[in-house]
Amino acid sequence: MGSGQLKCTEWRLIDEKRMLPIVWALSIFLYSLSTIIYPLSSTAQNMPREAGFLFAANGQASLVKSNDINRGFFTNPTIEHFYYSFETNGVQSLSIFLEHINETRNWSGIWTDAQILGGSKNFPASVSENLQVTVIGLETNRTLITASDFRLGAGFGLGFGLGGASADVTHDTTNITDTHTSETAWQALLMAASLRARYTIWTGGKYEIAIVALGRVWYFPYIGPIGSASRSYNGPGLRTLSEYGYLAGLAFGF
Repeated sequence: MGSGQLKCTEWRLIDEKRMLPIVWALSIFLYSLSTIIYPLSSTAQNMPREAGFLFAANGQASLVKSNDINRGFFTNPTIEHFYYSFETNGVQSLSIFLEHINETRNWSGIWTDAQILGGSKNFPASVSENLQVTVIGLETNRTLITASDFRLGAGFGLGFGLGGASADVTHDTTNITDTHTSETAWQALLMAASLRARYTIWTGGKYEIAIVALGRVWYFPYIGPIGSASRSYNGPGLRTLSEYGYLAGLAFGF
């Protein structure tokens, strides 16, 4: 196999090894949507509409051991998750969501700097590397248990995102710091399965406010730069991520 074919394989969005979990995810998601169209229960448990903001600071854990390729990314990120539930059958809801994930990792090692006239220069460096992605997608949540103002549900989400990477590189000998930005934007495919606890703290007529805590397993079958960079910095070497962690915040039903 020639180098050109290897390079092409490296930058494919989805290869054969990643197809199986994506097929399963799409199947589960389509089934979830079908239960909204054809309800499995008529017991009303949700407000007709709901908007919420969930947040996490650190507190995520990787299902894959950190190494020099993934750098431990998205184990201590800041996550902001906005959602709007626009469809429900009383038991299961469908929402659109917007999620921003941002993390900076510090590491020390050998940095390779491309030279203008060709070649490269290696030197020991202290690196502060940032990776961020903003994802938009759909998620569904089904209520499993209801007890007074408390609800426990299970959900699933799919989303696609864009982002980028950057690195502040400090030469350990000269103490000179240079900033590098990824030559191309990053793209990501997100799948997430979750358990969501919701407790209503205030109700007034057709409105309510609730505290929401969510535990989830979230998986990027692909995350990486949109295109290759000939010589310049293009972000960390990771191309897939799998994590589990939490989100918590407030929901407003109306």
